[in-house]
Amino acid sequence: MSRKSTRAAAFALCLTAVAFCVNGFIHKRFSHQPRHPRTRTDVLAGAVTGRGHHHSSSGALVITAQAAQFEDDGPSSFIMYPTDILQNSIGINSTIVQPLAPNIAYFYLQNSLGLSEETMWKITLEAGSVLGMTPRNLEKKVSLLRRTMNLSDEDVRIILAKQPAILHYSAERNLAPTILFLVRALDLSKAELRSMILDCPTILGYSMNNLKKKLRFFLFTLGYYNTDEEEEANRLDSARELLVGTPKLLLAAVDTGLEPRMNFLLNEMEFTLEELRSLYRKNPRMLLYGLDGNLREKLVFFFILQLRMDPDQVRKILLSYPQVMDYNLQNHMKPIAEYYMTELEFSAAEFGAIVQKFPRIFSYSLFKQKHVTGFLRYELELDARQAKRVIFQAPQVLGLSNEALWGKLHFL
Repeated sequence: MSRKSTRAAAFALCLTAVAFCVNGFIHKRFSHQPRHPRTRTDVLAGAVTGRGHHHSSSGALVITAQAAQFEDDGPSSFIMYPTDILQNSIGINSTIVQPLAPNIAYFYLQNSLGLSEETMWKITLEAGSVLGMTPRNLEKKVSLLRRTMNLSDEDVRIILAKQPAILHYSAERNLAPTILFLVRALDLSKAELRSMILDCPTILGYSMNNLKKKLRFFLFTLGYYNTDEEEEANRLDSARELLVGTPKLLLAAVDTGLEPRMNFLLNEMEFTLEELRSLYRKNPRMLLYGLDGNLREKLVFFFILQLRMDPDQVRKILLSYPQVMDYNLQNHMKPIAEYYMTELEFSAAEFGAIVQKFPRIFSYSLFKQKHVTGFLRYELELDARQAKRVIFQAPQVLGLSNEALWGKLHFL
């Protein structure tokens, strides 16, 4: 079976499940008129089209369930009938069939909101019960998001593509209180709130107590709150800037993530709270990196033990260039260190000194650095000792292009 046929079959199965739910609703609403002999037919119209089905002249299909089988044995299986055959057999008017299609959640999401096929599949797989909700219910939630954040149609599609489970949440009990809490706690504008939710819509799924605990960490534990009113306003601005810029920080757990990482830098690396606030402002992702598999591995085992630095030197490197923590240790940082210590015969302490002078050395690829070293050796005809001396005394040359190096030489 081709991939397209498999997806079509899965789509039909999902829609049948939705129709089953809607049929129960219609079954209750239709008048209980006895049919001959003591049976009746409930009709659920669904403008379902698909390849591989035999269509009548109208091209539409409807799903019917016979009430004669809605007895103790439970509902019967659904049977697909062409619209014209069904209408001719029981005399139903087409005006009854057509208005039902827009009242199905699937068509509202796909046609009214314009969600892509990929997003519709994601909703089906990750939040399938949404397809059993009424369009009016869904519209209430979407309308709330639009009003509170000035969302465009494309913004709505982006949010639902990232987090379709948002449609599960109640507009009154979940979405509205969460949005109001964030706006008041961080003094957010609509534009700032929109930026946060577009980047990380998962935030709206957290409970109020969860978000309060995380905001207490940033405002009180990390020290962005102060009793001095002027200082408090400045620090609240800093906390808001931090969280609006990196909203994924609100996804991190406090007890197992944020606090252990902060305490490691405070106690083992001897940062002050003021230094930490500066560090996190320059590179907020440091609050998201794992403790044992990332922070301790790089700072303790690589910088301190392998490159023979002391904690004070490591602290200065982080404060001057905190993005050094963004590079992969095994695939990037260690290969660069091994190149200098093996092929260029720097000692570990010497390479550590180079990193202290120029921590951005890790921002360049190993290929680039080998190219510059080769340029010094073979274009400028420096011997190994002279090239090593240039790199040790002025490691910034590793970031220059060939043209820039020639230009500096001509200047000299």
